[in-house]
Amino acid sequence: MTPVETLRCRAAARALWTAVVVLIAAVQLTVSLTTPLAAQDASAARVTSRGARTSAGPETAGHAIRADRAPEIDGRDSDAVWRRAVPMADFRQFEPGENLAPTFRTEARAAYDDRYLYVLVRAFDPHPDSLAALLSRRDVKTASDQLKIIIDAYHDGRTGVELAVNPAGVKRDYSIYGDITEDATWDGVWDVATRIDSAGWVAEYRVPFSQLRFTAKDVHTFGFGVWRDVIRLNERSGWPLYRPSRRTLISQLGTLDGIHNIGTPRRLELLPYTVAKRVPTTTTTRGSALSTMAGGLDLKAGLGSRVTIDATVNPDFGQVEADPAVLNLSAFEIRFDERRPFFQEGAGLYRCGGSCEGIFYTRRVGRTPQLRRSSADPVFTNITAAAKITGRLDNGLAFGLMNASTEQVRGADGRTIEPQTNYLVVRGVREMRAGRSQFGLQLTDVRRRVDAATDPYLRRAATTLLLQGYHRFAQDRWEWMGYSGLNEVSGSASSIALTQRNSVHLYQRPDHEQRFDSTRTAMGGLVASTGIKQVGGRVRYENVVRYASAGVEMNDLGFVNLVNDMMFRQSLDLRQLRPNRILRSSFSTMSAESHWTTGGLLSAQTLSMHTSGSLASNWGGAITASLSDVGGTHCVSCARGGPALRQSPKQTLRFDVVGDPRPVIVPRAAYRIGTSDEGRSWYRGGDLGAEWRFASRFSTSMAFNYDQVANDQQWIGNYGAFLSDTTHYTFARLHQHILGITMRANWTATPTLSFQLYAQPFVTTGDYSDWRQLRAPRARDYADRFTTFRASTPPDFNVKQFNSNAVLRWEYRPASAVFLVWQQGRAQDALNPGVFVPGRDVRDLFGTRPLNTLLLKVSYWFNP
Repeated sequence: MTPVETLRCRAAARALWTAVVVLIAAVQLTVSLTTPLAAQDASAARVTSRGARTSAGPETAGHAIRADRAPEIDGRDSDAVWRRAVPMADFRQFEPGENLAPTFRTEARAAYDDRYLYVLVRAFDPHPDSLAALLSRRDVKTASDQLKIIIDAYHDGRTGVELAVNPAGVKRDYSIYGDITEDATWDGVWDVATRIDSAGWVAEYRVPFSQLRFTAKDVHTFGFGVWRDVIRLNERSGWPLYRPSRRTLISQLGTLDGIHNIGTPRRLELLPYTVAKRVPTTTTTRGSALSTMAGGLDLKAGLGSRVTIDATVNPDFGQVEADPAVLNLSAFEIRFDERRPFFQEGAGLYRCGGSCEGIFYTRRVGRTPQLRRSSADPVFTNITAAAKITGRLDNGLAFGLMNASTEQVRGADGRTIEPQTNYLVVRGVREMRAGRSQFGLQLTDVRRRVDAATDPYLRRAATTLLLQGYHRFAQDRWEWMGYSGLNEVSGSASSIALTQRNSVHLYQRPDHEQRFDSTRTAMGGLVASTGIKQVGGRVRYENVVRYASAGVEMNDLGFVNLVNDMMFRQSLDLRQLRPNRILRSSFSTMSAESHWTTGGLLSAQTLSMHTSGSLASNWGGAITASLSDVGGTHCVSCARGGPALRQSPKQTLRFDVVGDPRPVIVPRAAYRIGTSDEGRSWYRGGDLGAEWRFASRFSTSMAFNYDQVANDQQWIGNYGAFLSDTTHYTFARLHQHILGITMRANWTATPTLSFQLYAQPFVTTGDYSDWRQLRAPRARDYADRFTTFRASTPPDFNVKQFNSNAVLRWEYRPASAVFLVWQQGRAQDALNPGVFVPGRDVRDLFGTRPLNTLLLKVSYWFNP
């Protein structure tokens, strides 16, 4: 490409970028000025956030009657109380179409006594032999028909619980926070019975009031809703009318009144458990293992009707699935999902949403020891005790406090590799205008008891204070949001020097806005963001700006890698609300995002477009495309403390296809390609998998993923005197193969007895060539940015891992369970570096010594 052609391409790219940003802004303004609210919601009766009708429209109020005699929970509607109860029958379809007549009729009735809320739902179906009723363990969604009740006992329009069941009696439950966000880790103690008969099927619920949260008063009105799924039609309907286009849930519920004099239930739950474990030792003797036995206690107690305490002593999470295998060659750590029940349940209160989500990352508690040096060192840090206090007042104030302590961990050589640490999180949220406005505060604090071995490396203390809020206005069509936070960390001069030089900050970078100071014993900064978006309707858009100063360090109890950054993002979404002859549903979005350092250096630009949809045949697919790093952006972390490196444009394209979820076999596939560095770097890869349910009790899935990557600027290392102009910032070309296979199998004998298997072999190889160093990192032409460093090449690699879990779970009484767990891990990285032969590599992996762990955990739930 000639210099003139290159300049023309760059000018065209800048023009395209400008045109896209202007287009998004123009569409936003046009839609805002020309689309009346009635055009987006013409057929809806106005519904307040408490669920009451404000004009003529669908039924939204239900009535519960007091049961003189408790109904027998057997899935039959023959009890006398159900003949007296008033039916709620005005169900409306919300998927695939919004506010359409459902295909089949559904009725719900409610009753109560001093201890329980009873609900019976009759789902009429002219072909009950066509009902889908698949077995699975609790909380696993299958391609089955389903009935679900939703209860907002506080009647605050923001919080509640969902209790779902399929015709086979498999239960699923969630807690809900923030009006629409579901927490699937909540496991309530409640009963339900189902029965299929000639008229369809019935679900009969018994919900203890002790599992609900409500204020103490004589007369109660609950928020209430009922949903039904008919899987063979892929249709969902609800009472009252639910509109997915509004991006709310609890605030759209109806009401359930008539509940009188139920008092305040006593809330005390104890879950003691014992664990027997056989763990492999680090000796070379095959089969050597260490047997241990331990115990612990989980406690949940209510302090009145408004405050709940959750505590755990010596917790064990051996039944939790292992993290997926991965080889990280980037500058930043990888974020893994939280799977530990104690930290999952109720986590919604501590989430502020949007880009401030990273302030509290629960995986920091009980983390891998930060100074772990040897494979003989412990892998995890034990949590000695943890407690959570949550509550909600009548004025809309919700509050929470979490405190956890972890023990000191010593390595194989006797030195401390993780000091004793205390983690504290305080959260307060005040909701106003029935949840349409919110103001929140969050404080996190970490204190480490460092010693001579850890003081030079680890920070002693870290504190972050965050204020956040949102406000909906213009008839709830618009939402403003914002947050601002201050942060400070402190420690020895050497630990703060390491913090300045880590991959988040890189103060040693020659062109950094801040200077490295080896004498500092503290550092901190400010992060702030604000945005405005349209909520609900067919067309939605959002504008967000964010600022994070260079000194922000939130990674002691958070996960925030993007600092020294100013960001502006615009997005435009288009959603199909009703099906047509071709598409059941569709969604498209376009966004433009730009980043600058706090000194004004353009560090990233991305234009992305995505469209997805479901065909009338129930097959689905998606296309995603992106163009990034146009207009002369610079990567400030690529050289790991070296100067900012100019980036060439990158293009990516991805296709996804997923089959109809109703048949026995559900296929999935994806294909992705990308290119950058003027064609020198590229990737291509794909996923292929399927879910197979060949019996109502047994299902399995397998997914293959393979990627081939050529990265022409893979960082290798920096050589030379620190903070001098003699430092060599080196890169090489890396040709990498990545293969992963994820397998799952599930067998369910009954809804309370199940077996689950997870296994994942992982292989990646890397072949290096063309070892270079930076010469002119901001040169316009790619070839001018580098020059030869050495004729030799960095060492190649061939990394193989295998992780597996097998869990037998038996819930022998409500909330009491036995877990029998077998875990196996294998790792091998010494053979055939740089050469990818899949069959041989997998054989080599399974030829290595396995590390097998066997665990038996027994818990017993008390509700005195």
